Amino acid sequence: MAKYLYIPYADKEEAKKLGAKWDKKAGSWFIPDDVSEALFSKWIDSREPSVRFADELTTHGCLLKPGEPVCDGQCHRIQVAGDKGREQSGFYVMHLDGVPNGYFMNNRTKDSFKSIYLNRGVDERESPEEVRKRQEEFRIQQEKAEQERQKQERYVAMTIRSQLKKMSTTNDVTSPYFRKKRIPGSIFTFVEGTGENLITWIPLYDIHKQLTTAQTISPQGEKRFVKGGRKHGSFHVVLGKIEPEDTTVIICEGYATASSIQYCLCDYREVKVVAAIDAGNLLPVAQSLRERYPDKHFVIACDNDHLSEKNVGVDEGKKAAEAINAAVVIPKFADGDTGTDFNDLMLSSGKEAVMKCFLTDLLV
Repeated sequence: MAKYLYIPYADKEEAKKLGAKWDKKAGSWFIPDDVSEALFSKWIDSREPSVRFADELTTHGCLLKPGEPVCDGQCHRIQVAGDKGREQSGFYVMHLDGVPNGYFMNNRTKDSFKSIYLNRGVDERESPEEVRKRQEEFRIQQEKAEQERQKQERYVAMTIRSQLKKMSTTNDVTSPYFRKKRIPGSIFTFVEGTGENLITWIPLYDIHKQLTTAQTISPQGEKRFVKGGRKHGSFHVVLGKIEPEDTTVIICEGYATASSIQYCLCDYREVKVVAAIDAGNLLPVAQSLRERYPDKHFVIACDNDHLSEKNVGVDEGKKAAEAINAAVVIPKFADGDTGTDFNDLMLSSGKEAVMKCFLTDLLV
């Protein structure tokens, strides 16, 4: 480690005689390894600026009380030698933001000072070789961490795949969550458990059609992801997969929303609806699908979080649409309607209301 320190310009010749060297690239003086640091003690002061300012105040006759000086950039009165009773003839200002600096004035004697408290400690810096070595070690650590993460993701995906094989599909067994949302079952979604405690499973896949993780949904609608799986960029296609003959791909957030849109547009055979699962995943899903299917027409069906202070569904949906040059569709609700997505619109206004949103110059 090279030892750098602050040398005032006026002292540079003295420092050079003692053995200090100037590093042009770093713009600073440094102490060579074969020169004693003790020779430069007059320029080394690693104390906090507030402590150094307090010393100067004391030197100029200030009588500091516990808690002084107050370093908040404001003017403060202070008692000085010669003051009687509650008299305070001195005042000071100390700034710690930016370049630390302090000012003092004795109103009676007109004694004053103004000082800048730059770092006067020894600054040990890594050599270029040390930097390269540290960066290489960090790179290796990152590679190992990434390999471990991918290994964990593969194990989780394998475990999910094994579990799904033991479950019934929602096409054969009614999902309590699907019943609540009034959406049809599918051979591509699953249920686990018995009776009204059935847990619904929505498997997610990446652009290479590899299972990555799954979302579980309780009968009450509580949603969770399998720990350790890869959600980023993963999605679920309601009808299983996107075919070459499909012309339009609609991307939305939740599965119930996607299933509702697919159901309402069932007369349009060349439309596939994809669930990105949440707003934050819309962009990576949209980008990966656009790259995989550059010739298809894309539509982002936003959630409309109109009752929230920030409409995350619309904001994230428009961001994804802009990134892949897609159309945007937003469900509209009457005053007092607490709905936010196309499933809510279907339940409150019917299938035709959802169809109407998508039939204006969107389906090609």
